[in-house]
Amino acid sequence: MKYLKIQNNGELDIRLVALMGGTTKSKDEFKIGQWGSGLKYTLAYLLKNNLDFKIFIGGNEVKVTTETENIRDEKFEIICIDGKRTSITTQMGGDAWKAWMIVRELWCNALDEGGEIKDIVEDCCGSPGTTTFYIQLSTEIKEVWDNWSKYFIQGVEPMSDKGFYKIYPGGQSLRFYKNGVLIMERPESKSLFSYDIGYADINELREFRGSVEYPIADALSNASPKVIEYFLENISEKYVEGDMDYTSFVTFAKEWKDALGGAKLIHKEIIENMAGRGIEADTQALICVPKCVYQHLTKQFPGIGALRLANKVNEFYEIYDADCEVKIKSALAILETCGYFIHPELKFVYGAFGDKRVIAQIHLDTKEIMISECIKNRSTFDVVATIVEENEHFQTGFNDHTREFQQHFINLYTKTLLDKNNVPV
Repeated sequence: MKYLKIQNNGELDIRLVALMGGTTKSKDEFKIGQWGSGLKYTLAYLLKNNLDFKIFIGGNEVKVTTETENIRDEKFEIICIDGKRTSITTQMGGDAWKAWMIVRELWCNALDEGGEIKDIVEDCCGSPGTTTFYIQLSTEIKEVWDNWSKYFIQGVEPMSDKGFYKIYPGGQSLRFYKNGVLIMERPESKSLFSYDIGYADINELREFRGSVEYPIADALSNASPKVIEYFLENISEKYVEGDMDYTSFVTFAKEWKDALGGAKLIHKEIIENMAGRGIEADTQALICVPKCVYQHLTKQFPGIGALRLANKVNEFYEIYDADCEVKIKSALAILETCGYFIHPELKFVYGAFGDKRVIAQIHLDTKEIMISECIKNRSTFDVVATIVEENEHFQTGFNDHTREFQQHFINLYTKTLLDKNNVPV
């Protein structure tokens, strides 16, 4: 017969097996075993499912048997350890505990104690200074062995290891681990990554308790550049990370902005909006992410989004347009020839306004002149006039449709007229 062997350093005090709540780990939130019930559930499961098993403490085998006792016309199988009755019956745990959970209990104990070994063997024996469990390799136990990497993450280099979090490749169901041990799986939810959460709150079944969104957002907020780059390249709404609210949780580290380089963020809704207006997005300069990711990152890092606010009511879709740039540079050369001063801090960005009637808009805070892509179809005179208007907005701080701005241009025109004719005033 073949057995799954699990061994660890240290000789188990057999009293902890028979003692309900018997554990030395209850004060350590970073360990899996905290209730003193895992070995009890393990014994109950193995006996109830008629699986052969053996326990060795050092070189001595522990004899585990049962005694039958009728209580109020109901039969109970009471577990005995080395001939001594415990308070544990084979009914403990009911149907809630599965084969993989039993393996998990033994493996977690081994991890906590150190010197962990797992193997498939036929011969059973113990060795001094160790505790060794052997479990019959049934179909269910073999399934755990064959899919070990699903239930336990060990010997795998994480993509990110910061603070209480380790991040591993995902792609299938969303999985949370604690100290490399599976504590939650959502088969219906695809996930870019798997997460190991050092401080995770778990119940007696060793299942994760709480909202899944906060640990994901918290882990990603300070992730390594490798994780950030993979996220930006692959994220979509089909993954749980692409369909959750980040804004309520955390602040993302500066590395997220750095990872974009010169690229801009955009989301599908913007692309579809522009396509409806006959504007094709330059995908080489854009990174398309789900709207929830776009909203969080652009709010935290102004200027990284293709969609911006030209003012409080007018949106601006930033898209580089080479023809626009040629037209603007030509107009700037004309203004330089005329001796007209353009503030050197001003930058030009190109795109499309939500309001089609808008040709240009100065953004005083960022010192940018937003230019509509349709300006390339305007005359050189119109382009020059547009640049002058926005530059004067910047110089004066006056808004459109104000008496102050009108008066400024009247004064500017008058002064130019008088200067040209050398008329002193």
